[in-house]
Amino acid sequence: MKKNNKDHVIDIRSWLFKFQTRWYVFAACVLVFLAIAYVFVQKTQRVYSFKSTLLLGDQQTGSKKAQELLAILDSQNKGIKVEDEIGIIQSAEMIRQALKNLDYTVSYYKVTDHWLNSITDLVVEEQYQDAPYEVDLDTSAYQLVDIPIVVEVLPDNKFEITAEAKDVAQYDFSNHTVVDFIPKVDIKQVLEFDQPYKDKYMSFKLSRIIYMDPQPGEKYYFVINSMDKLVGQQQKNLKIRPIERESRVLELTSEGSIPEKEIRFLNALMQEYVFRDLEDKNITGRKTLDFIDSQLAVLTDSLRRSKQAVSSFRSTNRLANINVQSNQNYEKLTRLESDRAKLVTDKIYFQNILEQVQNGDGITESVSPASASLQNPNLNNLFADLSELYKQKAGYRVNSTEDNPLLKVLEGKINNTRSAIIANLKNMVRSADVSINDVNQRITGIESTLAALPENERKLMDLQSEAEFVDKKYSFLLEKRAEAAIALATNATDKKIVDKASLAGNGPVNVKPKLIYMLALLMGLAIPAVVIALMDNVDNTIQGKNDLSAITRIPFLGVIAHGTVDDKLAVKNNPRSAIAESFRSMRVNLQYLLAGDNLKVIGVTSSVSGEGKTFCSVNLASELALSGKKVVLIESDMRKPTFEKYFNTKNDSGLSSYLTNGLPLEGVIQQTEVENLDIIPCGLIPDNAIHLLELPRMQELIDSLKDMYDYVVIDTPPIGFVSEFFILMRHLDTSLYVVKHKYTNKDMLDQVNELYAAKKLKNIYMVINDLDYNKTYEYGYKRKGHYYYA
Repeated sequence: MKKNNKDHVIDIRSWLFKFQTRWYVFAACVLVFLAIAYVFVQKTQRVYSFKSTLLLGDQQTGSKKAQELLAILDSQNKGIKVEDEIGIIQSAEMIRQALKNLDYTVSYYKVTDHWLNSITDLVVEEQYQDAPYEVDLDTSAYQLVDIPIVVEVLPDNKFEITAEAKDVAQYDFSNHTVVDFIPKVDIKQVLEFDQPYKDKYMSFKLSRIIYMDPQPGEKYYFVINSMDKLVGQQQKNLKIRPIERESRVLELTSEGSIPEKEIRFLNALMQEYVFRDLEDKNITGRKTLDFIDSQLAVLTDSLRRSKQAVSSFRSTNRLANINVQSNQNYEKLTRLESDRAKLVTDKIYFQNILEQVQNGDGITESVSPASASLQNPNLNNLFADLSELYKQKAGYRVNSTEDNPLLKVLEGKINNTRSAIIANLKNMVRSADVSINDVNQRITGIESTLAALPENERKLMDLQSEAEFVDKKYSFLLEKRAEAAIALATNATDKKIVDKASLAGNGPVNVKPKLIYMLALLMGLAIPAVVIALMDNVDNTIQGKNDLSAITRIPFLGVIAHGTVDDKLAVKNNPRSAIAESFRSMRVNLQYLLAGDNLKVIGVTSSVSGEGKTFCSVNLASELALSGKKVVLIESDMRKPTFEKYFNTKNDSGLSSYLTNGLPLEGVIQQTEVENLDIIPCGLIPDNAIHLLELPRMQELIDSLKDMYDYVVIDTPPIGFVSEFFILMRHLDTSLYVVKHKYTNKDMLDQVNELYAAKKLKNIYMVINDLDYNKTYEYGYKRKGHYYYA
């Protein structure tokens, strides 16, 4: 029956004692972790953080005056979505274009002169614009990419290159594609600087940098980077976020080991984004000018011919002014002709837009240039919606595949919007046809009125009307072209670089030596502490008096100190030892407990063999004898006799002989070298020991010995293996239950606890054997007792 009436509390001093006894484990772990931390600090390249800011603007283009004049370019300003712009900036295509403007194709590294590199190449630093050599790639040839090519400088302007790798990509830099995979690459060759190297895998040349001349024995390596690898690295390191919610100012951050490289990349990325935005706006303006120029080219010849026709007709027919009535009719006719011309122009314009939309020409991720001059608000809104859908699609493409359901939904919305635009344009063409027919009917009426005029005057007025119409149309287009040219000339992007890239923070973000060493020290202390705690919790053996008090209610008598194998009879052979002192203390306690009740028979047992039961019974009996008491020690464990290890005994006669052969008591008692101590060995090993102990003669033996001796000590068999103890229990006045420190399993006490709880065992006491004072906190104070022990 386990004792659970005490609250579980953590004994800090006990744990500190356990840790102190294993100080060497902590020292070794701390040294190991500090060594690992040192190697990590030395070999890890420092990574720094960089940041810049970018203003998105509000989508206004050109100067304010141009915005007022150029109604042809007006569109609904529906604003921009910050998330879409972030997606565009982080897109692979945008980063690819920025990297093409930078020379990051080859990365250079140097194996530094550090003692760790004598083991292997651990400490390596990247070089940028300070490498003592330069790799000149032959971009017309295929190259092996993304593997280190080691360069070892030799005397006489020579170097040795080596490269070993498997499944290496062969890259075509003309179109930035992988053309093949080489299963195994093994290159080793000695060359001179400026001597081209070319084989079936790659082609390049190494040139010395005069002011950074590499010295013989120095070791370097370089890596030819594929564009996909560079883009992937920059996408991974690039982070973009608004500086505040709903803000149009974006903060771009990146990380890298070479400050200049990362600063150049961030600046190049922002510049590319701003340039692309301005270029898209310029393309819109140029397409508008091209359309107007194409119309003006047609009208220039028409205007010249119409004016020439009027001049020739007047000269030929010598015509003067036309009367007022004719002028009024012709004015009406001119206005109608002008209206019809405008309607025809609009119809052509609408048909042109319709053709562009149906053929996909001019429909890009920005508003179509032709759509900008439409005076239909609904159609302008549709074009603005289409532009917004394309931006959303660009944003999703950054981190999504073509099979993404959101992309398919956006694609459907784009198709629906295009269909709505086509339907609106067809309606506008049909509306223009209706208006043209109406104007034609009105012109026919006026022409009927003018038919009554003289033929020459009527023809002159026809020619003048046609010339005026062409001239007005030409003037109108010239005006619009001037406005479009002004807008294009003053065009500006709404995107702006606010802060160029710069270093963020005061040091590297990945390697902080003080913090790393502190963490290594803490791990070196914490890990062994956790392991020791786990081992202590897993260990189910008796650790000391507190363990016993927690699992049993049986009273505690004392402890036997740890000794050497030679201390078989310690109380006699080494009376000043800690073991002898332990038995003296136990003898005093036992005599105090047995005083006045005529209790003489003491049984010594344990759970299993090996816990020191016989050792305790022999030395206890010896200690009682040395104190002046007459003692007899009985070896009742007739299955595994061990007295011959302690005494010079004869086993031909003993307890078994007395119980079976009827030998007299004097024939089985043997004297020992310990004064006042006699023993009765087990004798010959019987076939059935338990039956012998059940014989009435055993009771007679005990009764006789009680009359002859002050104490009768019985070394009984282990309670956990055999049943003899329960037979002998009726003869015992008191029992000692021996457990061994760090040996006896706690579960082995369940049986004796049940017997004690059922009150079948009386006067039983617990004894801890072989307790090392140096390994237990409870008796740690006894370590100082070595001054009193020999």
